[in-house]
This record gives sequence, structure tokens and C-alpha cells, in this order.
Amino acid sequence: MKIKTEHQKIGLNVLLQRRLRGWTQEELSVRSGLSRARISNIEHGKESFTLTTIMNIGKAFGIDYKELLK
Repeated sequence: MKIKTEHQKIGLNVLLQRRLRGWTQEELSVRSGLSRARISNIEHGKESFTLTTIMNIGKAFGIDYKELLK
């Protein structure tokens, strides 16, 4: 698969996990240590990110980061 497609899929998983919790992007931002703009870009597949970034998001959700990669 293309990298952009994978980033979009992971971004959608982040969005779904956030909405399941009823969190705003701002709340996820605070919990993960990432900017709200960065969260938005990730959710919309507009930005590349590192594994560390996904690990921080997974930790904020209280889940294994691998769940976001599915």
C-alpha cells in the first residue's frame, strides 16, 4: 500500500478512538502532548508522523499503539 493511504487509515483510527471517548482534539492534544493542529492533520491524513507519535497517542487513549495501526 502507499504510505499516504496507510497514514489516512491510521488517522481514521485515531479519529474513531477519540470520538468513542467523546474527546475533543484539544483534549487528545493535552493528553498526548501533541498540538491540536497536529492531531487534526493526523486524523485527516495530511501529515506524516513517527512511530513515537502514534505510541504517544495510543498511550493517551490507554491502548496499545498497535491498535491504531490495524
